[in-house]
Amino acid sequence: NFPNPFNPVTTITFDVAEMDEISLVIYDLTGKEVATLVSGIHTPGRYIVNWNAVNNAGHDITSGMYIYRYISSEKAITRKMLYLK
Repeated sequence: NFPNPFNPVTTITFDVAEMDEISLVIYDLTGKEVATLVSGIHTPGRYIVNWNAVNNAGHDITSGMYIYRYISSEKAITRKMLYLK
């Protein structure tokens, strides 16, 4: 993601090589799901997702470390990001 640390928005970019089911989910450090940014079948191409630091309920999140996890049929990628208010 870029920028990292971020405030108020971060951008996550990912590439899909072939038609595939993709998920991109944000978690807090306790493993609780915070936000689902992408879920479903995607065609090949580059995707850019902006996250404005709100949870699935539409509420602002607190400052701190978060984890995002990208999962496809080929791979799973986990990265840390820091949100600073």
